[in-house]
Amino acid sequence: MRSSIYSNPIPHFHPTHPQDPFLLGADLDGTLLGDAQGEAWLRTLALRYPGSFFLAFVTGRTLSSIMELINQERLPRPAYLCDNVGTELVDLGDPGNALGKKYIAQVPAGWDLEGLYALGEGPGICRQDFPEGQPPFQAGFDWDGKPESLADFYRRMGHHDEYRLLPSHGRYIDVLPAPLGKGKVVQFLQQELGFDSVRVVVAGDAGNDLEMFETGFQGILPANALEELRTAACQPWHYHSPLPAGRGVIDGLIHFSFIRQEKE
Repeated sequence: MRSSIYSNPIPHFHPTHPQDPFLLGADLDGTLLGDAQGEAWLRTLALRYPGSFFLAFVTGRTLSSIMELINQERLPRPAYLCDNVGTELVDLGDPGNALGKKYIAQVPAGWDLEGLYALGEGPGICRQDFPEGQPPFQAGFDWDGKPESLADFYRRMGHHDEYRLLPSHGRYIDVLPAPLGKGKVVQFLQQELGFDSVRVVVAGDAGNDLEMFETGFQGILPANALEELRTAACQPWHYHSPLPAGRGVIDGLIHFSFIRQEKE
């Protein structure tokens, strides 16, 4: 089966248990995106077997950016959009987005973005510019990548139960409310949808995906995953695929027996 994936440019897959759907929470850039073949495989799987799995995009991208990719048909239409580093949730099947409202209602009333920016800025670290507007639950910083700058940032921010600090790519730091984030939103969906944890799988490639791999769910890392994630996501239930981006995710779904390749 594995050799066929390597050799066949147009393999065909189907769900192993189509009547028992699974939830896939996946990052976009470097995970589902970045490999044209893998993108095509995922689109085909979603179109052929609607309802066999629930797809949630869990990404740092904005809502408009994700919708543009969907409209360009680079990505299939998912069930859920978890944008701005998982701090917002959109249920595409519900115009009222009751699930998304319930999710953000967990944020404590004292969440103070401006206070976090005032505390966090310092040598080598400055407030990030959000061209499409400041997300309500994500304080973003640009970082010069130096360990000493990050250490000073941690000292300035201190330890608080109300928020979490997430460095990634050697140049960004996100500060999120403790109840929200990439791992939290997948856990929230699992609980709200009533999925058994063994029917949930996550996929990512960078440090800001780490909390998805700390949930205990099965996890997939494509071959291009950054070292910052590869060294941290190393449990027996974490699969490091030899294939890049989207192909790596499909390979991981086969590894965990969520899907299988059709016989030629």
